[in-house]
Amino acid sequence: MSEIPSALPIPSAPALCPRCLAALDGPDPAVATAAGAEGCFVRTRLAEHADIRFHVAGTPAGPTVGDHNSHTDKLADASGTVLGTITGSGWKIYERPSDGHVLSYYREEIEFADGTIQTSGWMDSTAVWAGEWQTLHAVGTGGAYLGLIGVRQIRQEIPRELFRANIVLCAAGGR
Repeated sequence: MSEIPSALPIPSAPALCPRCLAALDGPDPAVATAAGAEGCFVRTRLAEHADIRFHVAGTPAGPTVGDHNSHTDKLADASGTVLGTITGSGWKIYERPSDGHVLSYYREEIEFADGTIQTSGWMDSTAVWAGEWQTLHAVGTGGAYLGLIGVRQIRQEIPRELFRANIVLCAAGGR
């Protein structure tokens, strides 16, 4: 099990400033302490409380090709204060022949009081179930985040209930 999330080949990762990249570094980004540069948005160590609804196969033992889910999750800081919500969907659409991992495509909208972020991309759902970090492309689409680009990362802690999350949006590659 890898404790280090891979930001690549996420298209926005090379555009992140050094301070934003540092927020994703270390053996465990859930304990990152770096802050982004001026105009950047860095939130790490978030608790993501999931409310997942399965529309197709949904198996309790793990991901299955054909599963489709939608979710409305609450993002909270270390003190338990809810900072925002994530509304999205995921489709388990491919089983990689080389290792049997189920690959999924996700699309989400993250809403904070001061703006919105869209995420999208591929996740290795089998790796999620193994407790490994996964990374999605993120783009600020409204309010304070408009024009920022970066990544959203998740790692499952309690299956289908609790995830650890990081969101890093950088002004260097956008605006």
